[in-house]
Amino acid sequence: MSANPRPGRDPRLDFFRGSAMFIIFIAHCRGNVLWDYIPARFGLSDAADMFVFLSGMAASIAFGGSFDRHGFVIGTVRILYRCWQLFVAHLGLFFASAALVVAGTRWYGDTDYVAVLGLQHFFARPQDALLGLFTLTYVPHYFDILPLYIVVLAMVPIAMTLARVHPLLVPTASAAFYAVTVHWHLNLPAHADDQPQWFFNPLAWQLIFFTGFCLRRGWLRVSLESRALLWGSIAFLLVGLSISLPSVFERIPPIDAMRLWIMDHSDKTNLDMLQYLHFLASVYVVLVLLKGREEILLSPPLKPFVKCGQQALAVFVSGMVLSHAASMVFDHAGTGWRVQIAVNVVCFGLLFAVAFLVAWIKSTPWKGPGPRARDKVAAPASASIAEAY
Repeated sequence: MSANPRPGRDPRLDFFRGSAMFIIFIAHCRGNVLWDYIPARFGLSDAADMFVFLSGMAASIAFGGSFDRHGFVIGTVRILYRCWQLFVAHLGLFFASAALVVAGTRWYGDTDYVAVLGLQHFFARPQDALLGLFTLTYVPHYFDILPLYIVVLAMVPIAMTLARVHPLLVPTASAAFYAVTVHWHLNLPAHADDQPQWFFNPLAWQLIFFTGFCLRRGWLRVSLESRALLWGSIAFLLVGLSISLPSVFERIPPIDAMRLWIMDHSDKTNLDMLQYLHFLASVYVVLVLLKGREEILLSPPLKPFVKCGQQALAVFVSGMVLSHAASMVFDHAGTGWRVQIAVNVVCFGLLFAVAFLVAWIKSTPWKGPGPRARDKVAAPASASIAEAY
């Protein structure tokens, strides 16, 4: 799988990261009609796979060079600093969501949104929950993506150390660790109301993270010219589609039997292998289709999604909070087409606004001379020209 189509940011990475943010918003928004059209409804993998895979690729770009140019210590410090940023974002997301569900419960009065979000333990035993929240030993289901990212990102220094011996040690060690995790049922404690362990097990999901990391670093290479891989991937996607569409599996008993077997044996917590392979197949097909056409992702209709991908953390946190607020609106205003359009237009607009606002703030516009300073500089110049003539 190829690296950048040209020097600079890769529009494929930014576009699909941005798209994942909107899919995750929809997936967590109860009553949203768009839920029926997200990728998870048409196959075995979903936006969580996309998010973690692309996070691995982004980490390779953002931090891999630091290890190469400045050594292990500086690279590790950058990783730890990013983990700290993610941890702060995780806390902010949790407390903002907790405040929102309390407000929603009081405002509407007919629904216990604390229970809907699964935060009973936090409010029943706040001292224990607070300690667990700050030590990542209390991880409710809707708040597990950022902790997953923190844990797998913290593994990057180990990966870079292995790569000094041989780059292929990284994917080999990742696959071996995955196998050990699944075989021995290793996981981390969540102490949440609906689950004793993390729903997204980072010890298993590191496999898809480091798949993206290794591909971007060039430690793994896959040709985009292989017709066997292309048609094999298409066939895999068609199988995933057939077991996802009732119009297909309800009419063809063998496909329905296969669907039931897959459902009985699937294990999303530990990154089910069929789910992992289905996602890689979708990546391969998309990369082949986009090869030589990457610039289409920078066209005006798609560019806002690229911007959201560039500011993924802020958009993700905002989208998760908005998904809870939008769910409350659907609960009480109904799910008619007018409400659907209004809620989705407002929420999508706010997410785009967050991306552009954060990008503008990061550009530090206050460091420039500013319009007033330019006017002051221009005035004497104009006077001197008038005096000269």
